[in-house]
Amino acid sequence: MSRPPSSPPTPTRSTHNLTTIRQPYPQHPPTMRSFSEAVSESSNSSRRVSAAPTPTKSPSPNSTPGQKTRARDLLRKHYGLGLGPPPPMQGKGNLDPMDLDSTAFDAKAYYEQLITTSSLPLLLKRENDLMTEIRQLDSERQSLVYNHHHELIAASDTIAAVKNRAEQLDADMDRLRNAFSEISRLSAELVVEQPQETPPNAR
Repeated sequence: MSRPPSSPPTPTRSTHNLTTIRQPYPQHPPTMRSFSEAVSESSNSSRRVSAAPTPTKSPSPNSTPGQKTRARDLLRKHYGLGLGPPPPMQGKGNLDPMDLDSTAFDAKAYYEQLITTSSLPLLLKRENDLMTEIRQLDSERQSLVYNHHHELIAASDTIAAVKNRAEQLDADMDRLRNAFSEISRLSAELVVEQPQETPPNAR
């Protein structure tokens, strides 16, 4: 009599292997942000950066009127327009007789005051200063004539040409006067008295 086949042995699970293989899942898995959320967050951060106040530069101090006048005079001198008008004088002007640039300068009074109130070194220094100013004025005058000698020569040539032309015009005016006199004489000779006709009713 044959024995029934025995069932295969069931495999036994060891608790040690299960605990090492099976690891517990996290209860709250991290959520993945969508692409639109990331874009919106980056745009918001850029808006915050652009909205931040930018530091303003401190304005440069304005130039003084003296600097503006000097710059204007340099430009006018460069373009040949001459210097600007002199600054307005206060009151009636400088009438100090001891000022060399004054219209009321008194050389004798200035000399008397200088020799009575100044020492020898101060007199020598003043003499050197005056000589320097005189040389500077002479050089400026010479440079003024030298820089405009072309204009001076052209002006003299123009005056000579005008003079020659005026002499020729005088001769032409004399000929024209004689011509008008002749025309007047011929007109007077051509005038003929017309005989007066008697009206028909006078018969």
